[in-house]
Parts: sequence; C-alpha cells; structure tokens
Amino acid sequence: MKIKRKEWKFLLTIVFIFFTFFIILPPIIGSNDHFISWYQTFRHKLTVLFLGDPTTNTDAYIINTYYYPRSKSLGENAIAMVLLLDRNTVRDITRYQMKLVATDGNNQSVTVKPTLIKEQLNEACRLVNVVATTNVLPEMKKLEISDGNTKVEIPFKLPRQSAPTPVIICISPQFIAEQWQLFVTHSHVARRFGGHLHIYITSMLDSFFELAQEYERLGYATIDFWMKLKFKSPSETSLEPNSNSELRNQAGAQTDCLLQYKEVAEFITFFDIDDILFPRGYDSYYDEFSALHLENPGILTFHYNKREMLVHNKADIRDIDFSELFGHTWFVNEQDYGKVMTKPTSINSMWIHESFNFSYKRKLFLRSNWLVHIQKPVDTDGKDIIPYRLSHFEQMPEMKLNDSVLVDIQHDFERLLNTSSILKIAENLPTKSYYFPIIYRCYYEKFYKKFQTECPNGEGCLVR
Repeated sequence: MKIKRKEWKFLLTIVFIFFTFFIILPPIIGSNDHFISWYQTFRHKLTVLFLGDPTTNTDAYIINTYYYPRSKSLGENAIAMVLLLDRNTVRDITRYQMKLVATDGNNQSVTVKPTLIKEQLNEACRLVNVVATTNVLPEMKKLEISDGNTKVEIPFKLPRQSAPTPVIICISPQFIAEQWQLFVTHSHVARRFGGHLHIYITSMLDSFFELAQEYERLGYATIDFWMKLKFKSPSETSLEPNSNSELRNQAGAQTDCLLQYKEVAEFITFFDIDDILFPRGYDSYYDEFSALHLENPGILTFHYNKREMLVHNKADIRDIDFSELFGHTWFVNEQDYGKVMTKPTSINSMWIHESFNFSYKRKLFLRSNWLVHIQKPVDTDGKDIIPYRLSHFEQMPEMKLNDSVLVDIQHDFERLLNTSSILKIAENLPTKSYYFPIIYRCYYEKFYKKFQTECPNGEGCLVR
C-alpha cells in the first residue's frame, strides 16, 4: 500500500507541474518580457528532462525554398520552405523562432517570422518534416536566415511555370531501385488516363536509370533527385540526418512535389511506384477527380485505399502484356492504408499518406475506387520473393478492370517499343530481383513490427 501511495504522489506531482507550467501560467504572465524569458527557459528544461533531447540541439536543414510572386493559396510574394528540424526546436519554437530577411533589387529589406507546419506521425524520429510559409516584399532578390547577429543566404527558386498534364502523380523517392517493371507499367497506365509521373530518385541501378531517362525524354515522366544529406562525423549534438528522419523523409519529397506544381497542376496525387490508379466509371483521372470535388464541396483530400493484386514480373520487357498483368481478378480481400488526391491549392504540406493539418471532416475516404497495389510481385522465375509474409489472394470478380482500356495501354506500350531506343536500353535491365527482398525484409524487421518504438528508416539495412 505504501508503494502505491508513493506512485500516486509522484504521478500527481507530474500532473501538477505540467498543468502549472504549460497551461495555467502562460495566460497569467501576459506580456512581462523578463518573466516570459525565464518561464520559457524553465519550461524548455522540463521538456528536455522528461523527453531526453540535448538542450542545445536545434539543427535545421533547408531542403528547398520556393518564391511565388503570385499564389492562389499562399498569397502575394510568398515563400514556402521544405525543412528538416530537430524535434527539440519544434517543441519550443517560440524560444527558437525562425527569422527570415528578404531583400529586393533596391536593397529594401523586410524581416518576417514564418508559420511552421509539422507533418510527422512517428515521434521517435529526432528530425521532423516541417514546411515554413510566409509573405515577403515584391521582386525579392535575396533571402537570408538570421539569428539576430548572423545572416546566412538561402538559395531559392520559382515553382514550376507549367505542368506536362493537368494531373501530376508524385512518386516517393526510389532507393536501390531495381524493379523497372513497376515503373514501366505505372508510366503507361498514367499516360492512358492523362497523368504524369514526377519521380524522385535517391539511388537506382544504372540500367534502370537509363530507362527512366528515356521515358522522361519521351514525356512519360519527370525525374527529380532526392539527395541524401551526408555527414563525415555525426554526433549526439549534430545528428546524422538520414537515419533520424522518418522513412527517409518521404514526407519532405511529397511536400516538395506539391510546392513545385502548386500553381500549375489542376490535381495532384501522392503515390508510391507500386500504387497504380485505374479510374472507375470515368475515362480519365481528370474526369474522376473533377467529379469527386464537385460532389463533395468542402472536402480537401480524397483518400484511395489500397488493394493488393497478384502480379508476375517479366524478365524481358517485350513480354509485358497489360491484359495479362491486370486482366484477372486475384486480389487480397482486405484494404490497406492508402494515398491521397487533392487540388494543390487546397493544402500547403503533405505527409506520406495524408496531411495532419486540418480536420478529418475535410477528408473523404473513398469506397468507390481503390489503388491497385503491386506490393510483392512474383519474380520472373515464378518464386514468391517474400516467402515469410505471404499474401492470401482470392478471386474477386467485382474488382475486374476494363479490358478495352488495357488493350489501349498495350497498344501505346508496343508503339513505344517499336519507335524508340527502349529495346536497346532494355538489354541491360536486371532479369531477377536481388535488392528488393533484402530491403523488404529489413523494413519488415525494423519498423513494420515496431513502428512506434524507434524511428522507422531503411538507413541501417545491409545491402551486399
């Protein structure tokens, strides 16, 4: 009984401290600057005591910065920055408030404090995906970040001034990528329905990269690079950023894609390379997405769940047959956490599967359609490359795709083979999966089993 009383006393003490310093005191102290400074320091030390991060660790990595002279959603002379911030900074952003100095061609300057938007699910990750937005002065020529004493110039660029198609499909970063079959099939399906792939690359087999470059030249895709941030000697006070960001900072890449096309795309989706969408009841993505927005005013994001489909990889690109790949009805009879479609003017930031910065009342989880998920394609030798996590497929006739559409896609694919250098490039493509099973097992062991206990990431995977 004595032990229980001590435990209750300790718990009540913690609750009292929390309510006193985080809820009761802030409105009481008002605008007393001296007391506010002391209070923020004390609260910060309490946070560090209980959460364990070093008080001095306030790293900030600027991935990309965009300047919008005019924006339909961000306003006039807007700035949007894709950042990785140490969670210690995010927790006490009042204490470490970011200051930006914008200067025009006449050397006129303005100092602004941007609004920060966090997009993260797993709190175990030390580095957090953050978007900073603010408005500056017209015709900005220089942008700097300042701590009050020192200024550092920030490179910036304009967002894209045009889009290849009204619908952009943002594909999360590919690393140690070898499954070229997914890229080929996704490119042709997207082309048939009026979409364009914007694919981020961290690392990829040379032959696959050459193939992707040819598809880019032919207008099927846009290649972008999602580079790793490399440190010589990371430490507790200067973390290695790649292994301490959630899922290789996929959220940062999806947000970057959103900001690039913010003013020029009609619709934008955030998919993986193995998430393929076939419109249902419509002849194009544009028609389906337009109808969804028209029927659901006030909804900002539309969520397509995933349905895993049985697919066999082909060793030779000439053997790919879209009717064979997608014309059957073997699916897993369950749905997985899906991906998002939206208008780029509707949101300013994105996580991997959704945005966390508005009410769930403004999100619609669709039941009328789904993503075809080619998560674990059977390898070219007929073997299941992920034998320890088998999927249970069954025939589901109601999931049948339109045969005539598959014929159209096949004709486009064959035309490309006959009129480009694809066949020559394809001679060097891998015929079997080697890296994918290694990475999948590593992912499965590292965070599918224990997502909330450590920062989910593939950086520690051994690939030999």
